[in-house]
Amino acid sequence: MRKSLKSGKLKAEAQDPKEKATEELRCEIGKKIQEIRKASGLTALKVSEELNISREALTQIETGRNNVNATMLWKLANLLGCEVSAFFPPVTKDYAYTTVDAAKVKKINERAAEWAKTIFTKKENHER
Repeated sequence: MRKSLKSGKLKAEAQDPKEKATEELRCEIGKKIQEIRKASGLTALKVSEELNISREALTQIETGRNNVNATMLWKLANLLGCEVSAFFPPVTKDYAYTTVDAAKVKKINERAAEWAKTIFTKKENHER
């Protein structure tokens, strides 16, 4: 599948559904980081200085352009006074993503349920 770039992002219609769902999830996590940062009264500059990263790097995390690693999430949670889980949509408690799990997640966050369904649904193999 050919992927074309537009303003640094893949065009939605050319993007694999799992990649698109992953990108949307990354954006949602970044948005939540930004919301919690703003609610705590800290500027992007102050947080970036405390984390020893550039303000631009923090902006890229908050806008979903860059992934954030586990260590950085832990540092952010400590700096912002929240649990690491506050940055994420709800997840299932079991290893398999069942329709029951999907229904529970959907009650809390409909988009998270759609992302999980897209990311974890295997393509049916029509070739034998």
